[in-house]
Amino acid sequence: MSEQGGSGVKPGNGGKGGKSQGPQSERENRPRATGGTSGRNEGLREQPHTGEHGLGVRAGWGRYLVAPRPAGMLVGGVPPIEAAALFALLEEDPDVAPVAQVRPSRSRGLGAIAEPHPACPPVAVVAMPDERARALAANPQVVVEIDQPLSYTPTPAFGGLSTASVVDPALAVTLEEPEQITLLVKGSDGDAMGGVHVWALGATAPVHQVTGPDGRVSLTLPADTPATVQALYVRPVAGYWPVRIDHPRLTSGQETVLEVQALSDTFEGFPGRAVTGWGAQAMRLHQIPPTYRGHGIKIALLDSGVNAAHPDLKDTVLAGHDFTTGDGGAWQVDATGHGTWCAGIIAAADNRTGITGIAAEAELHALKLFPGGRVSDLLQAVDYCITHDIDLAQISLVYPAPSQLVAWKLLDAHAAGIAIVAPAGDSQSPVTQPAALPGVLAVGAIAHTGTYPPGGPFAAAQPPWPGPYPAPFTPAGPGVDLVAPGAAVITTALGDGYTAADGTAIAAAHITGLAALLLAHHDHLRTQAVPRTPARTDHLHMLLRTACHPLPGHDPSRTGAGLADAPTALGIPASWQYDQHTEHMYTAAGLYPRN
Repeated sequence: MSEQGGSGVKPGNGGKGGKSQGPQSERENRPRATGGTSGRNEGLREQPHTGEHGLGVRAGWGRYLVAPRPAGMLVGGVPPIEAAALFALLEEDPDVAPVAQVRPSRSRGLGAIAEPHPACPPVAVVAMPDERARALAANPQVVVEIDQPLSYTPTPAFGGLSTASVVDPALAVTLEEPEQITLLVKGSDGDAMGGVHVWALGATAPVHQVTGPDGRVSLTLPADTPATVQALYVRPVAGYWPVRIDHPRLTSGQETVLEVQALSDTFEGFPGRAVTGWGAQAMRLHQIPPTYRGHGIKIALLDSGVNAAHPDLKDTVLAGHDFTTGDGGAWQVDATGHGTWCAGIIAAADNRTGITGIAAEAELHALKLFPGGRVSDLLQAVDYCITHDIDLAQISLVYPAPSQLVAWKLLDAHAAGIAIVAPAGDSQSPVTQPAALPGVLAVGAIAHTGTYPPGGPFAAAQPPWPGPYPAPFTPAGPGVDLVAPGAAVITTALGDGYTAADGTAIAAAHITGLAALLLAHHDHLRTQAVPRTPARTDHLHMLLRTACHPLPGHDPSRTGAGLADAPTALGIPASWQYDQHTEHMYTAAGLYPRN
């Protein structure tokens, strides 16, 4: 590591000197960014620099996280610097524009008792030139990281196509007059369908549009002709199966009609008649007592918000926070549908229609981090979990590069007895962040032959034999702890309907739901009887892994310990488990009718 000269931070000042950080300080008097606040901290809103053409970010500037390196991480006799002194120096630096401070609150919540001295130090969020950030990072007393944007791992292929088929735009040969294709999307009932997402995958990159109220959409092909379009992918928001058409026969200037199949064509009487999906059956969740509902467990879903008005979610998703806008109720609006998909799997109410969540009586908190969220917001959301006594947190979002600050923050969550579950990623690449961090349960996805109707998005990737198999998008490298159903899973959608969802986050939601049942009902984990400690979280992880069944014939690096089995994990006696009498009891009660 290079010398610290020029970094602007004085070593060994122990917090003395610089601008006053006492109660009278204007910056200290701002509402601080803690998980326990009821609204978004004003200081965490990005404040772009003003240029000649309005708001924008200066060229060569970036948004960074700056924090004092903990004393235990310093080597060679380097003295620590206190956060107050570091932040004062940043405020005085003309090349640094402070944006916010992330200061964990230890004034409330069981986390204050479990870990009074957090591993993650206070963090300053600043804008500064990249060159200045590199100079500051050379100081061994300081941690400097890019405040990375949060996103979902993009699925690079529709049903197995490799990213090698997508050309760098710099190499794309564009048409002088781009061609267009016109599509009409209809349901199996013959009705034209508006609001349907349609992708055309050609020789360069996917082209996307949404159908209008008449079910029609025109797609502009900047570097393809209708003959070179390799596939069409159609995804309705709710009520219908998605469909993929390989090598479609398209003609420029001629409308092509596409049909999607209603979910009710597959599940008779759905959604008026409840169904148990293949995922619940694969994990044998239908073989546990109907009294196992996760009552008393608090779950945080770090995602895109939740459609809290959905009939299956309005009584289970009662709290949340939007870390992207500061709007007190914005967490109840799902910007993508993704959070609503996961929420339904975890905690959809048992109202004898649609679906029932695995932990239908758990308390779900929706922590909105997308779109627009960054790592600084993720740090805030984890603090929310600590100060609100959350038992389980599913982090559905990822960031590109490893973050030491996130790793330390998740150590604080672990110390507070919070179990962290994360999707392993949807790109066939190595396990993503934060799933790759120690102590985080990384969940891969499996699919099952025959669960999608003919023409489903993964039909081309199905093996020739029946049964479960690793989903084509799940990571292929080491680091996956276990797998769960993550393709063709019926769950809640935007509006008041249901959809078929895919992804390792869908698989993670199954594990989050099962983990909630263990915390509520397992004799060695019950929240009412067992203290919230790191040992409880470690025991939970051990029970989930040891209750898994390997997938015969498949690479363990993709499937980890295998598929989680609910009765085994919960220690339910074999004498209770599912038989014909139990099936009749469930069906008569209207609780878990079979598909």
